[in-house]
Order: sequence, then C-alpha cells, then structure tokens
Amino acid sequence: MEGSSNSRNVSNYEILAQYYDELLQDEEALSLWLNYIEKDKFESVLELASGSGVMAGILKRKGYDVTASDISAEMKEASKKNYDGPYLLLNMTDYDLGKQFDLVLCICDSINYLYEDELDKFFSCAYKHLNNGGRLIFDMHSIERLKEFSEEYIEEGYVSNVPYQWTITADEYENSIHEHFTFYTPDGMIQESHSQNVFEINMIKEKMKDLFDVEVIEDFVEDEKVLVIGHKK
Repeated sequence: MEGSSNSRNVSNYEILAQYYDELLQDEEALSLWLNYIEKDKFESVLELASGSGVMAGILKRKGYDVTASDISAEMKEASKKNYDGPYLLLNMTDYDLGKQFDLVLCICDSINYLYEDELDKFFSCAYKHLNNGGRLIFDMHSIERLKEFSEEYIEEGYVSNVPYQWTITADEYENSIHEHFTFYTPDGMIQESHSQNVFEINMIKEKMKDLFDVEVIEDFVEDEKVLVIGHKK
C-alpha cells in the first residue's frame, strides 16, 4: 500500500475515531445489547466508554435520559454524527458526577482496556452512581478469544478511500489481545495500537460480589463475548 513517506504513531483513538463506525460497527451486536438493556425498566443511563455515540444515540431516540462519556476527545468529536446529548470526558475508574442513574452501561469490550488492579475502582464508581436497584451492564472478551488470535489475524482494505491494515494478536501467557492499525493517508502513514486484557469470569464475580448480585451470560456471543449484569445490592 502506498502513501506519503511521512510516518507517525498516535494513541487513544486519535486517528481510529475517524474510521471507527465504518470499520467496527456491528448491527447484530447492537440488537443483542438492547435485548438485555431493555429487559428491565429504567429511565436514566450513564454510558461509559461511549466511543462514537451509536448506542447513546439509539437510547436517546428511544426516550431515555442519556449521559454519554469517554476518555477520548477524538471519540467525543466523532460522536456528534450519532448523538446530540451530554457527553463527558472522564476516566471510567475515577469520576464523581454527584448524581445517580438507573443504569450504568459499558459495551464494546471497553472494560478490557483496564488492568486487573483497576477493576475495583471501576465497580465502586459504577456502584456509587447507581440508584437503589440499578444495574451495571458490560460485556468483555471471552477467554476463548486468546485462542482465536494465537495466530496473527490480518485484514486489509479501504476505509473512506484510505488504505488500511488491521492486525490482531493474542498473548496467552499475559492474557492480552493487541490490535494494530495502519492507515496510509495522503499525509503519510499513521499507526495506532491498542491493548486489552482478558479476564477470567470467576475473578470478575469475586470482585463484584460485595456490591452486586451478578448474572453472567457466558454465550452472549459464542466464543467471543461474555455479558455481565450486576444488580446493585
């Protein structure tokens, strides 16, 4: 693939935000999430790691009171085409909004960006921001994903007329998944890397047990995603 001889590396969705929906949006997964999100009644929702705002926009159009959030300013900017409500820049392990919600939502395996020692803060912040009887819903990579990417996955194509290469590898020793994106733009080659940690279900249950009654749907997406629903105690 050809591009300018210039090359730079970026992080934190600085470039991927521009192409996120075209590359990664999954209509089937959105429907699956909605089935569980709307299983119980709620009015207000705080979405963590909202990304390009697709789910926030869907929920807002359905009439829910939605507050979106993400750590990436680039993702907040990209969300404007999908969602027109409040969008906060925050770290999902360290925030205090001074209010509670019926639902705290974190989808698209965003929790896997955390390290194990950050999970307690994630759960305690969510708990603090839930009304009595509220729910925390999140999905995460299944442990089987480590086997799936034990051999490097490579995808090449065009996104918004820009050539790209996307590779995924897994480290079964470290329980981690690593994604690397290369975009061959007219201004040069831009590379962005992301790493995620894959967690054992029993460890997640153990960390949540004092705060939530936990329901786990292990076959949410077979061999790919686990869905976890925590009901605030």
